[in-house]
Amino acid sequence: MHRSVMAVAGVGAALLVPAAPAAAEEPAICHIAYQANGDTWSFNGKIVISNTGPVTLYGWTLRFSLPAGHTFGSGWEADFTVDGQDVTAYSLAYNSVVAPKKSVSVGFHASGSVKGPRPPEFRVNDHLCTAG
Repeated sequence: MHRSVMAVAGVGAALLVPAAPAAAEEPAICHIAYQANGDTWSFNGKIVISNTGPVTLYGWTLRFSLPAGHTFGSGWEADFTVDGQDVTAYSLAYNSVVAPKKSVSVGFHASGSVKGPRPPEFRVNDHLCTAG
């Protein structure tokens, strides 16, 4: 019986230990400016990747997902791969270095209406970018 009381007391003490504080959210290292021009059948998307972080990016990978109803056709200023709606753009030798406060542009052509929704998020080197 004495051991049971000790075990219960130990559980109670463990419940009183404060939890570790939540990790602060990482500041964005990138900002995306997205622009689409076209019609109800197809459009061209322009993506400007700005380095808002404190260090130079030596090589970058951009990831985004096209909304349903849009189909990636081709791209420029990066090597693109597509898996369903998921698009990945890899930097090229001549645009792979992006210093702080500098930017690089890529573009793509897709089918679907230009009036449709835009990609919900953009990530550079697996970091969520601000967009606007």
